[in-house]
Amino acid sequence: MTRVLITGAHSFIARHLAPTLKAAGMETVGTARHSDPIPGFDRIYICNLGDSLSPILAAERIDAVVHAALDTSLNAYAVNMTGTKRWMEEATSAGIGLQIFLSTLSATPDARADYGRAKYDLEQLFLPMSGVVYRMGIVVGESGMFGRMVESVRRYPVVPLLNGGRQLVYVLGIGLVCDVLRDCIAADGEGLRARAWNIQQPQPYPLRQVIEAICRGYGFRRLLLPIPAQPVLAAVRLVERLPFPKLPISSSNVQGLIQQGEQQIPSDFPQFGYPEHNLDELIAAVIPHHRHA
Repeated sequence: MTRVLITGAHSFIARHLAPTLKAAGMETVGTARHSDPIPGFDRIYICNLGDSLSPILAAERIDAVVHAALDTSLNAYAVNMTGTKRWMEEATSAGIGLQIFLSTLSATPDARADYGRAKYDLEQLFLPMSGVVYRMGIVVGESGMFGRMVESVRRYPVVPLLNGGRQLVYVLGIGLVCDVLRDCIAADGEGLRARAWNIQQPQPYPLRQVIEAICRGYGFRRLLLPIPAQPVLAAVRLVERLPFPKLPISSSNVQGLIQQGEQQIPSDFPQFGYPEHNLDELIAAVIPHHRHA
């Protein structure tokens, strides 16, 4: 039986991926900050990003690793770089043949946000090691970036749209992400290694259309207010330095949106053989889960 280690077991994608792999007859092991059971996982090990994986790799015969762990602290770039690099190297030394790194469409050499910059720099480590890299847009699901967007629209009667919401947003469903990862592991990465794959749906949407679709799907009536992006970035950075509750969007998110602009990004989506769904269909599939999350 194929045994898969998924790092960051509490993360949005990991919590969906584990049951998908279990349904395909695989065994799942996860790393997390605490050992509470997580549905879909056979075992959970306490291991923070940057701790050694060696005790886990000594106790488990792992066939594949999915690197889903992500640090979001103020020191996120350094923690993500050093921690993920250590885990990649330890998995390689343990003879694990397949390593999958979950990246983002914002991973570019000139990324301004720490998130995109760290993802790009880590891609450059995985690709020469015959790893499989999947770059994703906004994953439509009950959590993650999309979930934070829904919560922000739910909470506030006025929704500010940076630069009028003209930024192009690429989306994909959480089910597609899990299916693509399952297929990759089942095939032992054949034909997919040493390359970064853009798995977003080919058709992008302006951010304004995404917010409008959220309002339609959830029945929200909100005022969409266009505002310039730079003052918002300055305000978010200020709040992040204060002892306030965490905002639903970070300065890194804002920087990424500013940089994204109207950038056209090619997609490898058709190669994976799954049907494309429009935004309303993707949101409709999420709503029952989101309301009970």
